[in-house]
Amino acid sequence: MGGAGGIARRYMVMNSFDGSLTALGIILGSLLADVKEPSTILLAGLGASIAMGVSGGFGAYLTEMAVKKQEMAEKEKAMLEELNDTVHDQAAQVSSIFVAIVDGISPFIAASISFMPYFFAPLLDLDIGVAYISSIVLTAIALFILGAYLGVISDENKVLYGLRMVVAGVVTGILVMLLEFVV
Repeated sequence: MGGAGGIARRYMVMNSFDGSLTALGIILGSLLADVKEPSTILLAGLGASIAMGVSGGFGAYLTEMAVKKQEMAEKEKAMLEELNDTVHDQAAQVSSIFVAIVDGISPFIAASISFMPYFFAPLLDLDIGVAYISSIVLTAIALFILGAYLGVISDENKVLYGLRMVVAGVVTGILVMLLEFVV
């Protein structure tokens, strides 16, 4: 499908990373704001996740279609014939849709993992503090797994890549927590 697998994999990792860090920002911002209602955090988080998914999906689709059209125009020029309604044209359309779906779903799934404790808090009668800690830990685990996956792809140290992603989460956490002194 015109190299869509590699592109989709990159989008999946990048947008899962974005989803996790955005979730972390919402979680820590809610902690700073002393939000006690799990449903408030869940609704804000899932709302942001949906927005990231729609934005990512549409953005990826439009970007990939523009790039594929440019590539098709170059092929047509080289081949001296139009490629409309050919296998090449269909592959470009299918790969753009595939990449857009991956791009759109990735941040939503990653962020949803971070927000799971707020879904289960009322069901299991969990203290909001436990939900905050659980969601931060789940986010760190998700970031580590994403980094380890990059280690697998690059055939380098999985633990080191995982820790690098977690460091990005720590930096995000520090910056968000500094908001308390600004706001």
